Amino acid sequence: MILSMVLVGFLTTAQADDSDTLADAEPAPSYIPSLSQTSLEWSDEAINELIAILYDSQSHGLPSMDEVAFELSDVSLPSDAKSELATQAYLHFAGWLRYGLLDSQTLQPRFINPEEVTVLWRHLQQGIASDTIRLSLEALAPPVRDYASLRVEMMRLLAYQPIWSGIDAGPALGIGDVGERVEQLRTRLAAEGLYASEWIESSPYDLRLETAVRRFQGRVKLDPSGRMDADTLAQLNLSPQHRMNQLRTNMEQRRWRSHDLGRRHIWVNLANFSLEAWEDGVLAREHQVMVGRDYSSTPEFSEEMRYLVLNPWWGLPGGLASAQFQAIRRNPGLVRQEGFSITDAQGNPVSVYDIDWSQWSGYWPYRMSQAPGPTNPMGEVKFIFPNSHNVYLHDTTHRDEFGRTRRDMSAGCVRVQDPLSLAEWILQDQSEWDRGRIDEVVAGNSPTVIWLDERIPVHIAYWTVVGAEDGGVHYLNDLYERDAPLIEAFTRAFEAPQNLGGQYQRPSIAMSASSQD
Repeated sequence: MILSMVLVGFLTTAQADDSDTLADAEPAPSYIPSLSQTSLEWSDEAINELIAILYDSQSHGLPSMDEVAFELSDVSLPSDAKSELATQAYLHFAGWLRYGLLDSQTLQPRFINPEEVTVLWRHLQQGIASDTIRLSLEALAPPVRDYASLRVEMMRLLAYQPIWSGIDAGPALGIGDVGERVEQLRTRLAAEGLYASEWIESSPYDLRLETAVRRFQGRVKLDPSGRMDADTLAQLNLSPQHRMNQLRTNMEQRRWRSHDLGRRHIWVNLANFSLEAWEDGVLAREHQVMVGRDYSSTPEFSEEMRYLVLNPWWGLPGGLASAQFQAIRRNPGLVRQEGFSITDAQGNPVSVYDIDWSQWSGYWPYRMSQAPGPTNPMGEVKFIFPNSHNVYLHDTTHRDEFGRTRRDMSAGCVRVQDPLSLAEWILQDQSEWDRGRIDEVVAGNSPTVIWLDERIPVHIAYWTVVGAEDGGVHYLNDLYERDAPLIEAFTRAFEAPQNLGGQYQRPSIAMSASSQD
C-alpha cells in the first residue's frame, strides 16, 4: 500500500538550542542513532493513542490529520509500514504543535531545521520508551496559561459552528433610537449571551440595551460608552469564520514563544492592556498597563530585565523634546520649574538663556532630560530590559487614566499601575531591598539603580484572543490592526495543498551531536 500523508512544509529558521524535555525522562543521549542503525517499534496501544491525538489536531487550530489517522487504523497495513507511518505522523504533528506552520518574522510556511528535528525525535523516543505518547506531545504545546482555554473554544466552534446576522451600516446608535438596526443590535448581543432573548419588537434603544453594549465594549477593550459607534459596530460585525481564523492565528502566535519562559517572568499583552508576573508556574501578580498610541505602537519582543531605577531621570525622545522645547521658547522659566536639563549634541550643558532662538527654525539641535520629581512622566520607578526598541516598563504621573478601559496613550513604552508593588515582587529575593527600603528611597529624589541578582524575562505580546477568568475566551479589539496580515498568512498555510511525507528523517550522528537539548 502506498503510504500517503498530509504534510505542510516549514521554512527553515535557525534555532540552535531548544530546552524541551519531558520532566521525568531519562537524560537524552549525546546523539540520536541514524535511520540505518535502528528503527522504532510502535505497540498497538501507542498507535491507537496516536490515532486519537491525530483526529483531534484541529482542536489545536492546526490542519486536519484525519487522513493519516484513518490509514493508521487499517488493520491490513503491515506492522513495519504502520510503525514508519506512525513515526512520520508523530513527527509532523509534533513539528506543527511545537514550532507552528509559519515563520514568525516572514509569515511564510517554514521547514523545521536539523536541531528542531533532534528535539522532536527525543520526545518521540521518550514517549515510546515510557509508553507516554500523549504526554510527550502535550509537553510540546505552548506553555502559556490560556492555551487550554483557547483550545476548548476551538472545539466549541468546530462543534457548534455559530451563525449570527450582521448589523447594517449607518450612524452611531444610542438611547432613544429606534428602527431595524436597533433590532439587529439586540439580536447580535443576544447571540453573545449579553442580552436576554425576549424583548418587545420595535422598542427604543433603552438603558437595558445600553448596559449590554457597555458590557460588550468592556469585553473587547473598547471605551464602554454604551453607544454603538463605528468601532463597536466593526467588532459586532466580525463573522464567526473570522473569529475562528482569529482564534487559530492566536494559537499559532503562542507557538512562536519560547518554551523556556523563565522561572520568574513577566507577560505583557498589549491588546489586553495587562501585565502578569509569574513564578514557578503560578500567577503571582496582575497589573493594568497603558501602551503606545497607534502612531507609536508598542512592539512585540522578549528580553531580560537586568535592573530597575528608583527616582529615574527622563530622557525625552526627539519628537517630544522638540515640542517641549517650543514650550520653553515661550516660557524659559519652565526649565527651572520642571527640572529640565538641556545639553548640546556633545553633552555640554546649555543655559536656556544662552540659546539664540532666532537661529532655531524647527531643527532640534539639543538633548533634553528631566530630573526626578512630581512632574517627571517616568514617575517613581522604571524597569530596564535593554532592547533595540528602547521600550521599557515604568510608572506614570497620569495614574487616574488606569480607570479607562482602552489605554493606548503612551509614546511606546508600557506604563504600569502600582509599579512599586511590582518592584517589590521583582526584588523579593534581594533582602536588602524590602518594601520599606524601596519606599524610603522613593521618598527622596536621588536616582538609584538596583541591579537584579536574577534576570527576569519580559515577554511583550499582542494577542487579540485571551482566556477569561470563567474559563471562556474574549475576542479583543485589534487595536493596532495587526491581525489581518497574520490571519491571511496563516489561512493560506492552513489551506495549502498537501505534500507527500518523508521529510522527517532521523537525525544523523553528525547532525545531532551539537544539540544540548
